[in-house]
Amino acid sequence: MCSSDLSPPCASPSQLPFLAMAAVAPIFPISVPTGLGDREVLDCGYPVLNLQKLENPQSSLHRCRSRYGAQTIRSIFHHLEDRSKVSTFEELNLSDNLIGDEGAEYLAAGLKDNKALKVLLLPRTGITSAGMAHIGSLLGNSTSVQNVILSGNHVDAVGVQGDFGAGIAKNKSVKSLCLAACRLLDEGVISLCDSIKLHPKLEHLSLTYNRLEVGAAKALAKMLATNQALRFLDVCGNSFGEEGAIELAKGLKDNKGRLTTFAISTCAIKAKGAQAMVDFFHSKDGAKMTYMDLRHNNVNYADIAKMREKMAKPMSGPEGWMVMFGERQLLLNR
Repeated sequence: MCSSDLSPPCASPSQLPFLAMAAVAPIFPISVPTGLGDREVLDCGYPVLNLQKLENPQSSLHRCRSRYGAQTIRSIFHHLEDRSKVSTFEELNLSDNLIGDEGAEYLAAGLKDNKALKVLLLPRTGITSAGMAHIGSLLGNSTSVQNVILSGNHVDAVGVQGDFGAGIAKNKSVKSLCLAACRLLDEGVISLCDSIKLHPKLEHLSLTYNRLEVGAAKALAKMLATNQALRFLDVCGNSFGEEGAIELAKGLKDNKGRLTTFAISTCAIKAKGAQAMVDFFHSKDGAKMTYMDLRHNNVNYADIAKMREKMAKPMSGPEGWMVMFGERQLLLNR
């Protein structure tokens, strides 16, 4: 007998497997087609739908990426519509599934009336500029989404113009936007900056590895002068050069201390560009910046030593490549 009336009923060993199955019984099971030519049951009754799955380490990457495609997305929302249900997903993770532009269109239509979505993860999903127009529509209609990751999709400059730009400009809820490795080029970032310069909530923006040069640096500097919400900007892995870094340093000054975290590593800004950044960080205008990453920018040892001496943090000090100013961090190496 059980020792307490509050304990669950005792079960024999033969009953335990059935109780375990009951404990994980699906809330809203639906059968969907996969890109592999078969069908699979998904449970769409939970607020989180995660389709980034690698259940068999022996599977090929192609097989994993092809598992859930556009027709899977279509089927999910088709089942919801058939049962007169409105999507209530709070988080959708479709990372590494080739849903493409068609899948993006199904997402925009299926999430149109969703008032709960906060996280939308779509990196490396085969979306191009046509699909980004649908994502822009989705963002423009959403009043709840906060975190959007679209990295690794070859959307090019046109992908963040037009409907996507209009959607992000209309949106009032997104706090974090990641567009890393999207081949945006200067033209794309110039357009994007126009869309986000007055965004009231956007705090985090990642534009790493987008082949950006001086034109993008000037647009970002102009945006920083007017944007009131941005706190974290990551532009690592681009090609700003010395001139671009100097323009960005001017933008940081005009930002008046609202941005607190800035990363510009691996951007070939060399000694003059790094000096402009160090001068800003070490000035009264940069006193509110808590983190700046200047690593791997082709600055030679002698120039780094001069910068460190100027900051009263000589190379013989204890910091190494991480220079500390109380709780503030400046990362500087060759």
